[in-house]
Amino acid sequence: MEIKKFVVGPLLTNSYLLLDGGEAALIDPGGTSPALELALSQTKLRYILLTHGHFDHADYAELFRSRTGAQILYHPEEKTVFWTMGRTPPPLDRPLSDGDRLPLGGEELLVWHLPGHSPGSVAFLWEKGKAAFVGDVLFAGSVGRTDLPGGSWEELSRSLARLLSLGDGWHIFPGHGPATELSQERERNPFLRELAHGRG
Repeated sequence: MEIKKFVVGPLLTNSYLLLDGGEAALIDPGGTSPALELALSQTKLRYILLTHGHFDHADYAELFRSRTGAQILYHPEEKTVFWTMGRTPPPLDRPLSDGDRLPLGGEELLVWHLPGHSPGSVAFLWEKGKAAFVGDVLFAGSVGRTDLPGGSWEELSRSLARLLSLGDGWHIFPGHGPATELSQERERNPFLRELAHGRG
């Protein structure tokens, strides 16, 4: 599976286009760019996947749906996040739940529900490639904030512990900033070090 990253929107959100077998999934369309528009014109978009409902990850979902006919998928608990942030939730063509598997070309994405940054935050795991698209749950050297409506440090701690359960070799693709390696975060990220030593 090919992974293309586009930095979009006022908060420099990472939007990922995953391509395999002539179709694609777009993760977190919080904005657009000429490069993203060009890439979308060259493939068949099957899914628009939202890791969570904050505007910088979701504002262009409905526009891309109207242009491409792709389905919008997110966790239903995020509807309240859209409302509390003053936005109407985009159409939910298919609600996501933990353990869902989404076929894409000859590959597959596994959905993990990882609340804490927001109630319905999810990650999309490409197990074959050991790649996790985690939204704002985990960053290189940091973790997602929990002071926005629906955030919870206790829930985020459990979600981070679950990510830590993945073995070495996993690549982390966050919602902002550079990609990183889970093994590196396990050793260097101060938040994950605390969790790993039982102080989280």
